[in-house]
Amino acid sequence: MRGNIRRDQNAGVVGSAALSVASLFFIAIMIIAFTANPIAIGTGVGQRAPDVEGKAYNGSSWYDFDFSSYFNQSWEEGNISGQWVAIEFMDTDCPYCQQTASDYGQWANAFSTNNPDWTGPHVNFIASATELDIQGHDSSRAEIQDFRAEYNHNFPYVDDLDQDNMKEWGIPGTPTYFLIQPDGIVAWNSADSNDDLAQAIVRLTPQEGA
Repeated sequence: MRGNIRRDQNAGVVGSAALSVASLFFIAIMIIAFTANPIAIGTGVGQRAPDVEGKAYNGSSWYDFDFSSYFNQSWEEGNISGQWVAIEFMDTDCPYCQQTASDYGQWANAFSTNNPDWTGPHVNFIASATELDIQGHDSSRAEIQDFRAEYNHNFPYVDDLDQDNMKEWGIPGTPTYFLIQPDGIVAWNSADSNDDLAQAIVRLTPQEGA
């Protein structure tokens, strides 16, 4: 009987030790969960850019757009080989978008590794074309195609006529611009800056020899 008591006591000690280890492990996991600082998704500087979904037009056809393919989360700050992303939220019938369309196209050409005068990283330009809620205002994919051709743009236009991307990003009006790092983190947005997009690219991206 004493042997049974000892075995029960030993089992109790082992069980208590296992429970203590499990409890400490659980506490450690909880501490990590509550003290870790994951990057929030949003449009503010330092946040991970929301997704951009829909069909995109490349000048010849519409295709499934994959926004995530532009980014590499292992990119390290200062690495000039990483590709940045500039995105404009616009409306083909927006007068301000029409006024800045030529500039946006020129910037797309200027901040490309195909331009020998640019010593910074390649910047991918994207336009997300929405339809504002204005009476008598009616946009279409055909209008998006015509707008892209009129300004001789060579970058993709994403169909956001249903405003899903605009709402996801919390866009207050058009045009609104963002510059995104190669790891998908928002580096600059036009709503919170006095710079224009070109100035932001020169100021924020790494340069060869700098």
